[in-house]
Amino acid sequence: MKLVTFLYQSEQKIGAAIGDEIVDFSSSDLPQNMIEFIELGNEGLERATSLIEKGENKLSLSDVKLMAPIPKPNKILAVGLNYKEHRDEVKETAAKTIGQAQEKYPNIFNKQNTSVIGPYDEIHRPKASEFLDYEGELGFVIGKKCRHVPYDKAKDVIYGYTVVNDATIRDWQMRGPPMTMTMGKSWDTHCPFGPYLVTSDEVGDPHKLKLETHVNGELRQSARTDDLIFDCFTLVEYLTTAFTLEPGDLIPTGTPAGSAVMTRNWLKSGDEVKIEIEKLGVINNKVIDEPDDTVLY
Repeated sequence: MKLVTFLYQSEQKIGAAIGDEIVDFSSSDLPQNMIEFIELGNEGLERATSLIEKGENKLSLSDVKLMAPIPKPNKILAVGLNYKEHRDEVKETAAKTIGQAQEKYPNIFNKQNTSVIGPYDEIHRPKASEFLDYEGELGFVIGKKCRHVPYDKAKDVIYGYTVVNDATIRDWQMRGPPMTMTMGKSWDTHCPFGPYLVTSDEVGDPHKLKLETHVNGELRQSARTDDLIFDCFTLVEYLTTAFTLEPGDLIPTGTPAGSAVMTRNWLKSGDEVKIEIEKLGVINNKVIDEPDDTVLY
């Protein structure tokens, strides 16, 4: 099932995307918040399936605005240098500036949930830096509260998958030894994701998916998720060794080779970044200069 959060007539709702239509869950007794829906587990999906089969409550996709499937995840836990080809290009050309890949354990960092925007919203090129980079990534969403999950049970706690752009301000990322990941990764508007949360049963094996990133129509990243160093299930096992994961937590799994950090071809106002992952859909975000109205104090 392709689950969506959307705005219709200024009201936030959730539903399921089917072709060019959305089945609106708001006329049912299902929750109207995606995290609460996820917490229902299979029961929620069964009730949603029954609603879909009735063929009612349909809206045209063109009449709604898609938001991030989870507009404010409780946690966003991302992974650095997690594709073999990307690790190797960093070793060859950029290890002194962006750090060495962790060979034994995943390199985990936080993105703040205020960085989340929708799949077609605008990314801000900030006033404070010109070093804005893109990172196309497979993301997965946790489906149940879990701790100490072994590898062979990890797929049972992953609810679904989505497309993520882990946008990064590189000079702020590199301000401390070896990197200050959170400050470089968490700027407002720098976590577009969506357009759907595709449930695990529909995705199948998440490690057999093609990922591509285009900037202004030019192919910049192309990889398959079997190139991940630490796969989705390993990440669940590793993270839950330390702390509890909860429904709706988002884990972007790392980016492949080809980001602008290697070429210094930084994103500028007017650029469009399109990221597509097989079975998961496409996000497409235009870059604009940070508006003056972002000043709040």
